[in-house]
Amino acid sequence: MLHTRANPAIYEDIVISADDPSTIDATTFDPSKPTKIVTHGFIDTGYLKWLRQLSEALLEYGDYNVIRVDWGGGSLPMYSSACANIRVVGLEMARLVNFLADNYGLDRGNVHLAGHSLGSHASGYAGEKIEGLGRITGMDPAGPYFTGTPNFVRLDPTDAVFVDAIHTDADTILLLGYGTEQPMGNLDFYPNSGHDQPGCDPVNIGIDMIDDIGDGIRELAACSHARSYEFFKDSLYKPCPYLAHECFDYDSFELGRCASCSDDNTKCAYMGIRAEEYVAKERENVKLYLDTGKDAPYCLYHYQVIVDTASPKEAEDWVQGHLDVTLYGDNGEIIENLRLTGEHERFEHGQPKYLMFKSTTDLSRVIRVVAEWHYDDTLTNIGSYCWMLLCNRALYVRSIQIAPMDYYPQTAFLDHSRVLCKVNSDYLEIKSGDTANLDYDESCVFSVSNREATLTP
Repeated sequence: MLHTRANPAIYEDIVISADDPSTIDATTFDPSKPTKIVTHGFIDTGYLKWLRQLSEALLEYGDYNVIRVDWGGGSLPMYSSACANIRVVGLEMARLVNFLADNYGLDRGNVHLAGHSLGSHASGYAGEKIEGLGRITGMDPAGPYFTGTPNFVRLDPTDAVFVDAIHTDADTILLLGYGTEQPMGNLDFYPNSGHDQPGCDPVNIGIDMIDDIGDGIRELAACSHARSYEFFKDSLYKPCPYLAHECFDYDSFELGRCASCSDDNTKCAYMGIRAEEYVAKERENVKLYLDTGKDAPYCLYHYQVIVDTASPKEAEDWVQGHLDVTLYGDNGEIIENLRLTGEHERFEHGQPKYLMFKSTTDLSRVIRVVAEWHYDDTLTNIGSYCWMLLCNRALYVRSIQIAPMDYYPQTAFLDHSRVLCKVNSDYLEIKSGDTANLDYDESCVFSVSNREATLTP
């Protein structure tokens, strides 16, 4: 089914076919414009609400030919049969694209296939038969029967000039995961680790069934699997960028260890529609991470925080507690009373503490931090107790660096990163229960090297 800006009605199904050129001639198809072809997966059809909404969002974002593929008759159980059927689906997609190229002048390099689940692999099969295909996006490529198989069986980086994949349901099928953790593209994105997605607890969903029984059941049974196309659709709406970072693994990313895009900008990429802006498309299986919220719009802003602690002679070797902050941006935005750490977080005096937080608020450049420190005793660790006046509960801070991680390229990231301190003072003593102000000033010193502060693979 074809949609264009000249005929954007998403509930008007204009069927086109390579078997009947008149179905193309009678439409507003324009071969000079980029073409997006979206494909569903197992049990779905091309008439579902999410496909229509994605088509509509694509047309709002760009002046495209948008084609919805329907292979609902072949997507029904058994799953093994549907897996076999996508070979035919891929061949039919390739036949249509090649027909449009040979007879209407469509540039194959200007075609982008976006498939969900089994539709990802169907798009891969199509790409094998379309010479010079521009791009394929796999939205949570199906895992069962495909994980661990040779390239020709599944989506892989050779299926198009550029292949990106969004992994959202990477648990094994034994844990009711329908996707795969295996990288299958030039770029592979793993939002929220690529596993169980925020907001997909069954307690939080069923209400969707009231609006649309099909989509409601899908949300209930395969919520994380469906998040992939929701994230892709969400990336079509500005201004939140969905910038992801290459890192050793998700845990390292969550610790704030991978904030930099590197000087050559190869350590970051946009998830979703802008993934093709990546500067090193020849790389393969690059794993990138980011976090999202539990509700739409899902995009979050990420901030690396490095607390550069001091170690004056009166300080304990380490203290544990929790740190709350209020942050002021140079754009007038404020994040108030943010719990920056969990309870009993350990700070080694004289060592940098890496942290990361996420927010729906873009602070741009942080110009002031109000920090509140609370020392926490641990009942199970008598060594953590401060008995009367026998130990010092204070946290000593030389400076705090806050780096907004969603600014790209690297020059923008560095321009928005700020070091904050108590001006004209070597360090701050923050007693338990007290607050302290740290302000941005060019005189603030950050003792951690840039290389260490922006550690990436």
